[in-house]
Amino acid sequence: MIGEFKSTLDAKGRMNIPLKLREEMGNDLVLAKTIGTACIKVYSKEDWQKLVARINELPQVKTQSIKRFLFGSAYEISADKQGRVSVPQPLREYATLTADVVVVGLEGTAEIWDKASWVKFNENTNNEDLTELALELGI
Repeated sequence: MIGEFKSTLDAKGRMNIPLKLREEMGNDLVLAKTIGTACIKVYSKEDWQKLVARINELPQVKTQSIKRFLFGSAYEISADKQGRVSVPQPLREYATLTADVVVVGLEGTAEIWDKASWVKFNENTNNEDLTELALELGI
């Protein structure tokens, strides 16, 4: 899934997950904190297991803090028949989610952002830095 999708978080912490995301990733998902950014990462269960396996192959001394951060913040969730999921309170607090949220598709994964934080992130993104990075990476 790619693109931006607006959603609303209700008083119980529920939100609609875009149909396109559910079609591509399934109804059973894993939500976790995103390293370095105050948003929530959305993984399919399959991609989450691949990430866990990759991290577990690395030296434990170097990955212990990452494991605590990622695994300790992860929640397995399932969409209901209306396509809604409950975002756990600790993740809502971490991402400072208010009623207006944005789901950002990242081709294989997604992120859930508070709308105001997403707007601010985009305003602060330096196109010159992105251009330089894209050239460096050959994209």
